[in-house]
Amino acid sequence: MTATVKLFSSWFCPFAQRAWLALLEKGVEFEYNEIDPYNKTKEFLTINPRGLVPVIVNDGKCVYESAVCIEYVDEAWPDGPSLLPKDPYERAQARIWADFITKKIVPKFYMALQRQTRPEQEEAMEAILTALIELSGAMSTEGPFFGGQNFGLVDIMLVPFTIRFEILSHYRSFAVPQTDTFARFRRWMEACHARDSVKATLSTKEKYIAIYKRYENNSAQTEVADAIRKGTTLP
Repeated sequence: MTATVKLFSSWFCPFAQRAWLALLEKGVEFEYNEIDPYNKTKEFLTINPRGLVPVIVNDGKCVYESAVCIEYVDEAWPDGPSLLPKDPYERAQARIWADFITKKIVPKFYMALQRQTRPEQEEAMEAILTALIELSGAMSTEGPFFGGQNFGLVDIMLVPFTIRFEILSHYRSFAVPQTDTFARFRRWMEACHARDSVKATLSTKEKYIAIYKRYENNSAQTEVADAIRKGTTLP
């Protein structure tokens, strides 16, 4: 009997989108459950006491933390397209760059939104661009994805945030320059944003802009927002 797979997610959450993408890329049949992170039910808190999305429940067993979910999906359903390279060194490299995204890009994305002075916002956006240049230098020269022809861990870790660059553009006038320096990254972004799984997990620009208003005015009451305010590591 096929195990019942459930994904607990929130439509606007980039971290949740990662798990959603992984399941779609692997061709896993699953039940999608929308969770309001601002109004968590007791039932959901019994699944993940931390109250965070995403959560994957497979045969009654729960897995959470977005990066962990991606690797879990890759290992639990080995017959689908691989999300990590088979070679141990290349797998280690993918994990290194996934961690780079977590530490160097994601916090700056939220800082650019939450900081209330223009110099702080510009500093965060410049840090994003600097990190993108470094990341681009590690991308496959063949492409279009990070590791070449295969869409995988590093791509899934980053693309939910590059999709949301339009939020930074709206609120902070952020843009990836149309220069040779960013040509490889823009090639990556175009290929990722056109992918069917990515399109299937998107909402509209208008909805994103509306929901992220609470980050733009620094009123969001989430663990991520609190971490940015305190200058601590993201949860």
